[in-house]
Amino acid sequence: MKKVVILGAVRTPIAAIGKSLAALTARELASFAIGKAIEAAGVKPEQVQYTTMGWVMQDPRSPNLAKVAGEFAGIPNHVPGTTFHENCASGGAAVHSLARRIILGEVEIGVAGGVESMSNVARYLYAGRTRAQLYGEMTLEDGVMGALLDRNIGPKGELMGLTTEKVVEKYNVTREEQDEVAFRSHKNALATWDAGLFADYVVPVPVPQRKGDPIIFAKDEGPRVVTMEQLAAAKPYFKRDGGTITGPNSSSINDGAAALVLASEEMAAELGIKPLAELISWHNVGVPRELMGEGAFKVIPGLLKRAGMTMGDIDFFELNEAFAAVVAAAFHDLPELDVGKTNQWGSGISLGHPVGCTGARQIVDMVQQLRRRNKTIGLTSRCVGGGMGSGEIVKVI
Repeated sequence: MKKVVILGAVRTPIAAIGKSLAALTARELASFAIGKAIEAAGVKPEQVQYTTMGWVMQDPRSPNLAKVAGEFAGIPNHVPGTTFHENCASGGAAVHSLARRIILGEVEIGVAGGVESMSNVARYLYAGRTRAQLYGEMTLEDGVMGALLDRNIGPKGELMGLTTEKVVEKYNVTREEQDEVAFRSHKNALATWDAGLFADYVVPVPVPQRKGDPIIFAKDEGPRVVTMEQLAAAKPYFKRDGGTITGPNSSSINDGAAALVLASEEMAAELGIKPLAELISWHNVGVPRELMGEGAFKVIPGLLKRAGMTMGDIDFFELNEAFAAVVAAAFHDLPELDVGKTNQWGSGISLGHPVGCTGARQIVDMVQQLRRRNKTIGLTSRCVGGGMGSGEIVKVI
């Protein structure tokens, strides 16, 4: 079977909703990341044969964003593209799909990634078109809040935070364990920025202004100094009576984009480019949607089996911190999971969770983490709204 290698891996800094990247649409963020990934890989836009992008909060302003964003990044308009919606796994789904196309020989080189602009998510009017509602008020629904809710649980739906409280109960996760995950996340992300390890592949974004020169956005907005005392003082957010999940031990709502250039090993050799890493395996697993958080660790055994590896073979793990409870529960379910190898550069709580971007962002960060810390094999995974887990294993070449 053909080997799939990674030639370039970049991401934008991640911004909080309504903050530094709010002026840029998802298409603009995706185009920027695609262009920078091509540049980092040392290939030409006309050499790209396919683009895939994950994007959760899709709307009619950018139909098939992957194709259009590629064109704005300089990829010829005859090159096709596909946009993926797989909730928090969308960026990962884009990578998986392009890898399959390469293995099947459909293409030899392409760009895969993910994007989200939560700042630009629409508000929706569901009623009126088919109900002949001639009079009366109509209520707009917030697309962002809709993304945080699984409408298929119970009669009125359930917030993802409430489903994760069920994970807390199932795996006997304590509030202190969750706060420790959040504390380590911010500490590790800040240390990584301070050491300069994010520099040069987290590409600064010029943000246009109404007047004057663009403002250069160059650093993740989320990581900050926090204490265990501050985390412990926060009140439960989703389950006010007896709950354990708070705002500070949950991921934030964000804007950002990430992109990777993937190719067959043969194409990399033909182009004379030394790959950064090999994509060893990828995997998805279904879980009960009421326990969607456990997907982030339930996917790991199958992922390892597909790679012919064990937990001990992995140098670094990143389990996305949609909620700290997800990572804390993973330590209960997988006793071999080493705290000292897990989320060493932060994750969703500190870096942020721009949902369509996250899967691709994790792969980008893992490839770069392995290379900068002289390690070889990394595993990335995430839980997925609707009841799923998604993940990958990469190996530095």
